[in-house]
Amino acid sequence: MTRYIIGNLRTGRRILDLPVLAGPWDNRILTAGSVSVTVDYNDPDVRALQLGNTAAPAQAFLAVVEGDNIMEAGPIWTRNYDRDAGTMTLGAKGMGSYFNYRLVLPLLAATVGVDQFTVPDPSDASKTMANPALTSSYAALSLGTIAKRLVQQARSWTGGDVPIVFQDDEAGVHEKNYLGLDFKAVMEAVEDLANLENGPEFAFQPRFTADKLGVEWLFRTGTNAQPLVTSASVPLWSVTAPQSPVSGFYTSEDGSRLLSLGWQVGGRQEDKVLVARSFDSSLVDAGFPLMEGVDSSHSSVSQQGTLDAYAAAMVRAGLSPYELWGFKAKARPLDERGRPAGPQIGQFRVGDFADLAFDAWDSETGRGDPHLTAAAVYRHRIVGLSGDELGDTLSVALAPKAGV
Repeated sequence: MTRYIIGNLRTGRRILDLPVLAGPWDNRILTAGSVSVTVDYNDPDVRALQLGNTAAPAQAFLAVVEGDNIMEAGPIWTRNYDRDAGTMTLGAKGMGSYFNYRLVLPLLAATVGVDQFTVPDPSDASKTMANPALTSSYAALSLGTIAKRLVQQARSWTGGDVPIVFQDDEAGVHEKNYLGLDFKAVMEAVEDLANLENGPEFAFQPRFTADKLGVEWLFRTGTNAQPLVTSASVPLWSVTAPQSPVSGFYTSEDGSRLLSLGWQVGGRQEDKVLVARSFDSSLVDAGFPLMEGVDSSHSSVSQQGTLDAYAAAMVRAGLSPYELWGFKAKARPLDERGRPAGPQIGQFRVGDFADLAFDAWDSETGRGDPHLTAAAVYRHRIVGLSGDELGDTLSVALAPKAGV
């Protein structure tokens, strides 16, 4: 059964069930998912919830629940009322969206004079430099733990203590320094870490608290050994089997993002120009024309090695077409005896690997698939899940290759 609940974002408590007319939701890897609901103000149960107070944008959260599993949850950002239609629509994004509005700043930044964000440069009295006391510095940690520290620092501010729980620390060899004067958003900094070569994935995974009276978010990151955020379970869908729970299977490819030569431009932070270049001959050797691209979105990077890593990651991502597989799956498939007959909703998450089985194509019987003609099992990652208020089917989006 699909449920929608609202509650207080700061505490995760004061949960109220929300009757809805419509409730599309989605969850995507490395991206804040969304939940949108439309409610009927002619329903006395809806009016009793006093949504003008209990569903205030940025103060309340909205979540979609399947059984004991929260599929997506996060701050309500939009609230639209239509008097003539008698409806209200609430729009929420995953918890990561909150950290677009938090900055990488230590607590000292709340009280130090604003004229103290710069101090005299000890090497040249005629110049100023960023105040080192307002720099957030992390060393001898894994990249995932640095991401954790960034979120933890934001939570340490008064009013910033949203209900997030964390993994254990992990030691490492990485060092990162964030100048207060840059006023970098926490989510931007976390995404920058994920975009590094072998950078850690991250996810804000909502779940019920142990007493079932509240919601909390587990901030998961990849580790030194396993940068991907995934689980050990691998669901299997048999696409071409009789009475398959799968329908609407498709593939979509886009070669406009292919890349053999990538350029990165940085150095703005220290008023000098840095250029990084990365080249992989694989596509050219295979007969493709040379394709190249340039990215200046990391213009504040001041370390050549960091910029080199961005260039390498850029090219690595461009060595195969952007390819998306997708299908619809029954949320709770059952056999003729009413027993589970395939992966059940809640048994898999975005980031998990999944197997799709195809029979060999037989043009006479129509068994198998005319595009993927061989009998095979393909392993891909789940990069997106979406559903609605009916809760009967899920849309599943898959990345093109396992482990990429």
